[in-house]
This record gives sequence, C-alpha cells and structure tokens, in this order.
Amino acid sequence: MTGASKGIGRAIAVVLKSAGYQVIGTSRNPESIQNKIEGVSYLPLDLMDEASIEECRAQAGPVDILINNAGGSSLWPAAEGPLAKVRDLFQLDLFGPIKLIQGVLPDMMRRRTGFILNIGSMAGRFAVPYQSAYSSAKFALAGFTWSLRNEVKSFGIQVVLLDPGDIRTSIEPTVHFRPDSGFQTDMSRFIRNREVRMAEGSDPAVVGKKVLKILRAEDPRPFYTVGGGAPAMAFFKRFLSDRFIEKQIKKSVGLK
Repeated sequence: MTGASKGIGRAIAVVLKSAGYQVIGTSRNPESIQNKIEGVSYLPLDLMDEASIEECRAQAGPVDILINNAGGSSLWPAAEGPLAKVRDLFQLDLFGPIKLIQGVLPDMMRRRTGFILNIGSMAGRFAVPYQSAYSSAKFALAGFTWSLRNEVKSFGIQVVLLDPGDIRTSIEPTVHFRPDSGFQTDMSRFIRNREVRMAEGSDPAVVGKKVLKILRAEDPRPFYTVGGGAPAMAFFKRFLSDRFIEKQIKKSVGLK
C-alpha cells in the first residue's frame, strides 16, 4: 500500500494488519516514519521517479492487493496554476499509480487473482473551485479505474475506486497564487472554509474500516464513498441537476 506513513494510509494499514493481512507500506523515506506500525514492512517509494516505482515493485515481490493511496493536493486559481506544478500533481496522483498498477498486473494476470483499490476523492466526482488540477487528476483516476476494471475482471482481478469525503488529516495542499491575484479574496475565503471543514472531518479510521469491508466483499461495486457527507452526496447526485449541484458546491466552500 502506498502512502502508509500517516493519515489515511496509516489508518488503512492499522486496520488491515489487525485483521490479519500481511501489509507492506511505502513512504518516500521509511526511515523517517515515527511510530511505525508493528508487523508492517516498509519500502521506499517516490511516485515522481519511475525508477523508484520499478525498484519498489521488485522489492515487494508478488502482490495480492495493491492499494494506491499516496498522492498530493493543490490549491490555486486555474488561470494562474504553474503548468509544471500541474504536471507534477498528475504524476503523483495519476501517472505514478498507473505505473505501479502496470508493474503488478502481469503477475496478477498469470495467477488469475488480485485486487487493485485506488483511493480517489469526492473532488473527483464534484469539481471543486481552486482545485482544478487536483479535481481533474482524480476525475482521470476514476475513469482509468473503471476502464481497467472491465479489462481485467475476466482474469479474476477486482478493481475498485474509493472516494473519501472530508477526512481529518495533517496533510496540507500546495498553495499558489500571485500577490496581485484578482482571485486572492475568494481564494483566501475558500482556504479558511476548507480549514474548518477539514477540522470537522471524519477520523481516518473510517477509511480503513471501509477498505476492509470492500476487500471482504464477495462482488465489490466499482465505486464507493466514505467519510463526512460523501455517501449522501453521491446518492443525491443521481437526482439533482448540474446547476443545483454547482450552486451547492460554491455555497459549501464559502463562495458567492
């Protein structure tokens, strides 16, 4: 499982280890991890570096379950986002996980068994202002997941996307805007609103429990949600117009 050093990843690792799974967690620098989980093996992995991805896959050996959890977030106006930072975010949230999936799939296909669980975001279902790069990367991950699911199911491989809502973690997004930006007032309001929502978010443990439930499902669905109001949002999205949803998103993030 990627990104096991803290936050959601650590919570997933705790739950799975307690349930009897053999867990291999990754981090950019495993030696710096404080309060390592007893019984969990840690491997170095930098999703920005393809050589690191290949080395991690080789060290892990045959994998029965791959959980792509590691990633990053960003906050900036779409009109001002540096393209280099957009590319980096896509590498971290989309291309890196794809490379890792491509590394484990051949062995899963030979053994005709396996489980790939990608951790997405509700921002990959509802595009969020000032998170255009993050939202688009997560939308792309959702599309990749569903496409892959239909390609490999005949090989006995399950592929699922789990979209968490507001989860209380210490992970902070990369923030960028120009000092003279015309978006400064709205974006500052958005950031303050986001800090409140995240502080009131669900404990990461709910994600770990949901992951365990998904892995134990006899025939898991393509998509799941967890945390905060995510399940209700996903349910009501079926019945609401795009215009109404757009207004509610702006309201929820403190924009007029």
